Amino acid sequence: MRFQPLAIATLAVLLGTTSFAAVPPKETKSTTAQPVPPPPPGAPDAPSPPDRPGVLDQRPDRELSGFGQDITIAAGTTHDGDVVCVYGHVTIDGHVNGDVTVVAGSLDIKGSVDGDVTGVASRIDMDEKTSIEGDVTNVGGSLRRNGATVQGQVVNIPFGISVPSWGHGFRSGWGEFAGFFFWWKLFALFLFFVCALLLAALVPDRIRLISEEAPARLFTAFVFGLVGYVVFVFVQLFLTITLIGIPLVFLLYLVFVVLKWLAMCGIFHQIGFRAGKALGREMSLLGAILLGVLPFGLLRFVPFCVGFSIWFLVEILAFGYLILTRVGTRGTPAAPSPYPAQPVPPVTPGTIVT
Repeated sequence: MRFQPLAIATLAVLLGTTSFAAVPPKETKSTTAQPVPPPPPGAPDAPSPPDRPGVLDQRPDRELSGFGQDITIAAGTTHDGDVVCVYGHVTIDGHVNGDVTVVAGSLDIKGSVDGDVTGVASRIDMDEKTSIEGDVTNVGGSLRRNGATVQGQVVNIPFGISVPSWGHGFRSGWGEFAGFFFWWKLFALFLFFVCALLLAALVPDRIRLISEEAPARLFTAFVFGLVGYVVFVFVQLFLTITLIGIPLVFLLYLVFVVLKWLAMCGIFHQIGFRAGKALGREMSLLGAILLGVLPFGLLRFVPFCVGFSIWFLVEILAFGYLILTRVGTRGTPAAPSPYPAQPVPPVTPGTIVT
């Protein structure tokens, strides 16, 4: 056929074009890579990936600390590291793989702790399901174990001092101060005992004179004591307002307390002397004072301000007797004897008296 060479030529041209398009052209680079400059000093580091759900912190030896804030280890979470809180509240419902230390705060544990638990002037409350692998130490606070499992030793020195935490960890209520008030009352009674011991040794006659006055003129002593308290308060306020009198405020209060305790020793001596006489025993001066102060000292620990009110009433009476007796230097004039004393005749020299 005539057109056969033309068809073969056309087919050859098409095959050559196809093979040429299938081979990609050689790649050439028009730019060169530049070095990346180091980050400037003080630049923040790249953020670390967030922790996985259900785990508070997976980085080992990480301390979780706070000041005046709440620290909470939620149930089902684990913290690898120590927990330190000052003046705040710590709640552990999960697991802590480390030690827990609370200073001047409070700690509630319902979960478990692999390390030691230490509280200083803090409140520690444990649940019956709590598990502690290490030791539990309480110094100057309160500890409620409630049947919790403690593998180590338990050292409890309960001074009862519990400081309430402010800020986010503030816990209101008088329960935080209950232990503090208890030990403060006990310390005040100890100071009164020391002062009574010194007064009984230095001025026993004044204590006995006030004791003799105590049974009489109760209403008069109460009125004088109440007026004297009001005057003392106004004098203290006046000295506090004036800058010159500020140093005298503390000195005047110290003198007031010592003189008031002197009169209270007289009242307690009268009560203790009568109680000892009813028991058929002759009491010494200091013994009668201690016996008389015993029931009032126990009443001071009665809640709802009952003991404080009774003690304050005794203080008012004592201050009144202090005024009436002029600080224990003058008592009620003695009644004249119904039988006047007979005069003794003088002895002349040379007379032998048989």
